[in-house]
Amino acid sequence: MSVAVSCLCLSVAWAQESPLGEAIEDFEYWQDLCQLHISAAEDKAAEEEEKEEYAKALMACEQAIALEPEDANIWVLHSSILLNTQKYPESISSANRALLFDPEHSLAITYQCVAYSALKQTETALDHCNQALRINGNWGNENPALAWLYRGVILAQEEEYGRALVAYERTLLLEPEYSFALARKCDAHFALQQASLALESCNAALGVNQDWGEASPAMVWTTIGKTHTQLELYNEAIAAYDQALNLDPMSAITWVAQGQVLAQIEQTEESLVSFVQAVGIKADFADALLGQCMALNRLAIDAEVKDQGKLYEQSLAACEAALAGDSDWGENSPANAWHERSIALTGTGKYDEALASINRAVGLEPRYAEAYNQRSIVYWYLKDYGWALEANQQALAIDATYDHGWFTRGLIFRAQEQYLQALEAYNRGLGLNPWNDWAWTNRSLVLWELGDYEEAIVSAEEALNLNDDSVQAWYNRGAAQSALKDYRGAIESYDEVLDRDEKYAGALTGRGVARFHLGEHEDAMMDLQMALALNPEDELAKETLEALSLEGQGEGDK
Repeated sequence: MSVAVSCLCLSVAWAQESPLGEAIEDFEYWQDLCQLHISAAEDKAAEEEEKEEYAKALMACEQAIALEPEDANIWVLHSSILLNTQKYPESISSANRALLFDPEHSLAITYQCVAYSALKQTETALDHCNQALRINGNWGNENPALAWLYRGVILAQEEEYGRALVAYERTLLLEPEYSFALARKCDAHFALQQASLALESCNAALGVNQDWGEASPAMVWTTIGKTHTQLELYNEAIAAYDQALNLDPMSAITWVAQGQVLAQIEQTEESLVSFVQAVGIKADFADALLGQCMALNRLAIDAEVKDQGKLYEQSLAACEAALAGDSDWGENSPANAWHERSIALTGTGKYDEALASINRAVGLEPRYAEAYNQRSIVYWYLKDYGWALEANQQALAIDATYDHGWFTRGLIFRAQEQYLQALEAYNRGLGLNPWNDWAWTNRSLVLWELGDYEEAIVSAEEALNLNDDSVQAWYNRGAAQSALKDYRGAIESYDEVLDRDEKYAGALTGRGVARFHLGEHEDAMMDLQMALALNPEDELAKETLEALSLEGQGEGDK
């Protein structure tokens, strides 16, 4: 049932005339005409046509009221029109008129329940639905199903999903093919994390396809998508959201839900498209703007250095728009936006502002492990390692299974040259999440510092198995191979680096050193000179060039 608001103006009631020009004063005629227009409105797909039919129904109903103002049923019919046109206070008033003449008119009381529910007067609404069911009096052409249904809707609004399910079951005993009731039952099972039962109810709602009321097939497909997400069936979830968006492409909520799944499976660019679509429909939608901010941050982290600044600036703008938005955060909160804002500010080098932003996040959600970890990262950038370690310890105290917390701990210890502690931290984190190529890469650096070059190669290769384009992992592999005097292998690794980044000075130096040790002096000199052109402060390149020069002089003396 859809719901809404109009004014009762009997003094200007529309007058239908007979062919002879005489006003028709037949109560049943007007009552039947009213009902006819209501039925026509329910069959109209176009919103304007539906409004037109309800307007005609209202005028016919008021003609009937003018003829028999003490007929309770006509007042109930009048109340239903006002309810369906979202004129809730007027609907309640009309139902009250009906109850003056029939105090046990349960349908009138039920319409009041529905109207109070739409007005967010939950307690009053529930009282009226309970009263209608307790009296169980005059239901007109309806039955108690509507009261049971809205009793469930109200209980679900109060997050009493178990009790709501009981109400929906009572509804379906009376109306087994009531799609709206099945859809709400699906929602309740989803809220209770009863995924298989949710899917069963949603599929039943789609199968019977009868009266959708305030629901629609698109909304049901959205719930199916959320349920598949709950089951970690992400491809099925995306397919369900596609079905929903085919039916209702203007649903910002569905675009956001799809974007969140795409972000979860690291299809970041695709997730950004979904969030942008949602913002295009609803410009101040906080949850959609937050999703956009998060996606831009992830893209910036993975982007080339030259593109990072622009992406972080866009992310910052999206997060600030979210914080100024409509406060509809879905399952997120403002703390998430302050957190992502801090990441964007960190990316643009505004560390003091980033610290202030993450402090807001922690202030809003003191048990937010990711926020404490971000605070730790900001302190790491500020080279304040004591505070960084304290924030990291707070993150891990909240959630010891938070893998990124352990990876950040490894960064802090490595920056302090406490390599054994850093290695332990990376090992703990990788035990929780062995699919993080960045952590394997950093672990290989720590192992190189500890002189365990063979294990450093293993760690770098683990990173490359996950991300073959990791320039740093290829570089680490080359450095460890060179330390083990596998100069030919080192050259191959440095070649991989330079194929991906031809201006990587460290790789040119590393390859030049390896070629020097292999006696390939001309190629070595070329690499080292190119490295110094990019980084004139490269001491290893200078030293190796000097050694090349001395060897050249020695050969000349001979």
